[in-house]
Amino acid sequence: MNKFHFTTVVSNDYLFKLSAMYTSLDAHCRDFHLFILCANAEAHAILAHMAWKNVTLVTLSEIEDLELLQAKSNRTFHEYCWTLKPAFLHYILKKYPAAHYFAHLDGDFLFFSNPEQIFAENPTASLFLTDHHNSARFMHYYDLTGKYNTGFVGCRNDAIALAAIERWTNQCIAHCKAEMDTVRKSCGDQRYVEDWPDKYKNVHTVNAIGANTAMWNIERYKVSNREGQVYLNEEKLIFYHFSGFSIISPNEFNLNWYYPIDDVTVQLIYLPYMCLLSGIMQHYQMIFPWFKAGMLGSKHAPNMHYYRLN
Repeated sequence: MNKFHFTTVVSNDYLFKLSAMYTSLDAHCRDFHLFILCANAEAHAILAHMAWKNVTLVTLSEIEDLELLQAKSNRTFHEYCWTLKPAFLHYILKKYPAAHYFAHLDGDFLFFSNPEQIFAENPTASLFLTDHHNSARFMHYYDLTGKYNTGFVGCRNDAIALAAIERWTNQCIAHCKAEMDTVRKSCGDQRYVEDWPDKYKNVHTVNAIGANTAMWNIERYKVSNREGQVYLNEEKLIFYHFSGFSIISPNEFNLNWYYPIDDVTVQLIYLPYMCLLSGIMQHYQMIFPWFKAGMLGSKHAPNMHYYRLN
């Protein structure tokens, strides 16, 4: 039995980022299996060729039922990928139940230490959520994107978690739009989990500030390096969520759509990510020279914080 079953959804545009996420997860987590739902045939073909260890690839046809197909017809592709997040996690909970813990992981994570410490905070919890911990600059986003970030949603395979994930799935099938609707309190797949602590028993909000750190909260912390490990204040960085990060070319990136990142954070968090991505893209281009998805090009990427690797 694996300790962790992780799920993620990947499209062609996220394939490079997913490759970085997997590489870092494999480096830091000892006992996991990653289930990848491929939203495009090209992504599935490329990943099948890569033959990563501890990975199972799943196609859309394996999980799509009439309800998902109906949802697919009334939203954008990006919105449909959000819809698939809880549906796929629920599918894996039912089909591959033999694990201690489960979690959905967004493809734009990079792990800096072992995610096991997240679950060790409350080993018997049924559900695990991460607060946005918004900095002052992003404080007003609590009313727009909600309290929790669903890039990470963890659980055990018990009755409480199954009920919550199934409800989340049905809510996303009914409505999953990109608009930040403050009246119905919806934002993609995200705000449906806000009532979990009130509705369900045994919900744990993760304490570690290094879990799901991102542009919306990094300004709250002092970033440092201690013997090769990145720290936020006095805690290890577990994983960073590179939301708002754009790939322009294999050695050109825009770090953030909203504001420039400070130099220490760039050097300790963003630069390792860019170097890893650059190597991954160069490797892919040798094997799959036709594959260019995920690179926006300079005309389509923002220029808020441009960075070019030497």
